[in-house]
Amino acid sequence: MVKVELKDVTKFYGKIRGVENIDLSIDDGEYLAVLGPTGSGKTSTMYLLAGLLKPSSGSIHFDQTDVTKTPAEDREVGFVFEEYNLFPRMLVEENVLFGPVVKDLDIPESKLIAKELFTLLNIAGKEKNLPDEISGGQKQRVALARAIVSNAKLLVMDDPLRALDAKIREILQVELRKLVKDLGLTCIHATHDTHEAMRVADRIAVFKDGKIVQIGSPEEVYNHPNSLYVADFLGENTTIKGKISEKKNDCYFKTEDGLEFKIETSLNDGEEAIALVPSELLDVFDVSERKNINYDNILEGKVLKSKCIGEFNEIEIKLNNTIFKAKDLIGKNIPLKKGSTVLIATDKDDYRIFPQKEEIENEK
Repeated sequence: MVKVELKDVTKFYGKIRGVENIDLSIDDGEYLAVLGPTGSGKTSTMYLLAGLLKPSSGSIHFDQTDVTKTPAEDREVGFVFEEYNLFPRMLVEENVLFGPVVKDLDIPESKLIAKELFTLLNIAGKEKNLPDEISGGQKQRVALARAIVSNAKLLVMDDPLRALDAKIREILQVELRKLVKDLGLTCIHATHDTHEAMRVADRIAVFKDGKIVQIGSPEEVYNHPNSLYVADFLGENTTIKGKISEKKNDCYFKTEDGLEFKIETSLNDGEEAIALVPSELLDVFDVSERKNINYDNILEGKVLKSKCIGEFNEIEIKLNNTIFKAKDLIGKNIPLKKGSTVLIATDKDDYRIFPQKEEIENEK
């Protein structure tokens, strides 16, 4: 519906930085997830796009039109907050049509759009209910319908699913992406949840301290994080300190306690480094399977503990003084009793390698 550009946008609250020097382009019809922890600048960015805040400097453009000073009500932006913010004494249908009534839009046409949205969002039949008479997931669907029905071309969502339980959140993630794509909306969705960002987005912008530190497709950001901060934020990892060791034409990572495994890296021989391996990329096998598996690295360790989490077992395995965290599917023939000997298997491209100096920079 609309192409969005933020050009060198900065927002300060007195002396406190919200965002600084943000350059961001969002294509017409794109679904962008803005990912980062509390205080990273996500909410400030959402409020700036919606016109609820004005930047301290820089400019915001919709389809090459400068809207930096355009008030929120004139931007054709639908905003969905973390809290539902429904009017408690209005019926669901009245809540959804509040925007068109205030903006003096064509009400019969708005009702037709609302009816279609009720069907798309699986809340048909709830039109005459009060907000207190429907579930949390249904309330968030109503909030979405209300945001879209007022001729919204841009949908801005600030952690819209955070208050929902895990199952409903997963369902709505799928529904959200389908709805946005079916309606051809441009969407910016702020979240602290990595899995949510991965499920909904065409691209992910990772924020830190009011700045974008990486942007790319979910696959690019996950498989090729450009910093220790991004790699660590994106998931559960085993983090290991060591040095790069070159042997013939191969690179190895040698840990402080003597472990050694093959890796891929552009760092130099002897350079101090940090290796991260995501828990889901670390495969666990019974020692009897050694001859049947083909990995770049196969090491032997002892099970410290394990826990079943849904369809996965979360396992901690000790090798020398290093503890590896694995997430493997249940049902595999793996001895999970404490003290059992198992194999951990990885390929050389499973590791994310960073210079150790990044650890110091990351803590600043």
